[in-house]
Amino acid sequence: GFDIPEKAPPKTGFLKTLSSKFEAEPVRLIPLAMWVAYMYILFISDGILPGVNALALEQRTWEEVRDLSINFFLVSPLLHLPFSPVVHPMLEGVFNLLLSWAAMFACFLSDERKNKPNLLPF
Repeated sequence: GFDIPEKAPPKTGFLKTLSSKFEAEPVRLIPLAMWVAYMYILFISDGILPGVNALALEQRTWEEVRDLSINFFLVSPLLHLPFSPVVHPMLEGVFNLLLSWAAMFACFLSDERKNKPNLLPF
């Protein structure tokens, strides 16, 4: 015979872990709320910041973001890939600088020490 495998139930382990951390330390909700508010104001709100929101950007802007992402750290031009787009060098430099700056903080996200002493002298 032919057995039809059943779909596995969705794994909720990550959500349970996350919710248990928020229940154990409710103070963790403050940075989460601040991050959500920041993302809303930065990308979706109208009228708080000058300019249009991210959902109303022109198609040309999204194409430029895509091209900059393909050219990240000049990997595709160095490999002579056929789909390597031509982008303004200043835009590429700023894009790579900002992404590199953001990547430097990834180590803080992976810090799992229980006892985190303040290392500053003051």
